[in-house]
Amino acid sequence: MTGNVVLPRARSVHKESRKSPKQHSSQWRIGISISVHADVRRLSQTLTEAEYLETWISLPNHNESSHAIASRTGNDYRLDFYCGEKLSTTITGSYLVCHQRKMLLSWSKSNAVNPVSSFVDIRLRGNFGSSTLELEHTGLASAAEYFWQMAMWRASLEKLVGLMRNSRLAPLGERP
Repeated sequence: MTGNVVLPRARSVHKESRKSPKQHSSQWRIGISISVHADVRRLSQTLTEAEYLETWISLPNHNESSHAIASRTGNDYRLDFYCGEKLSTTITGSYLVCHQRKMLLSWSKSNAVNPVSSFVDIRLRGNFGSSTLELEHTGLASAAEYFWQMAMWRASLEKLVGLMRNSRLAPLGERP
């Protein structure tokens, strides 16, 4: 990825949770901060509209035959990941909060051995031509899930940065 990247790290939650008695100190957390060459409005649309999600979200170690099909109904979303013609993974959830600069999503991977809902908190900072995307994925129940999700976020955010860099509008005088 280009831009400023803060490498994510695993850390366990050490304080008592007031949100849910199911949360334990063994849960894993991903934190990523990247610089994206796009204004907050465009970046927000790219993170929430299904046709844009399909262009940047991807599985770890994807190849040319891999793709995603995204759908959204109200606050609920579904991401179906295909390798060739075969459905390999489905992620479902809801936008619990969906504002231009702040999004909170429930996140559940369907083919996990023990599917557990986790949460993705996204914050957008900046204006005009450059923004910082801060992502925190919490509630991951195992090291295997942490590493899979980390690889998925890295591959996806790398594609997002490239998409935003290559999708600049031409100046008014150069538009067809």
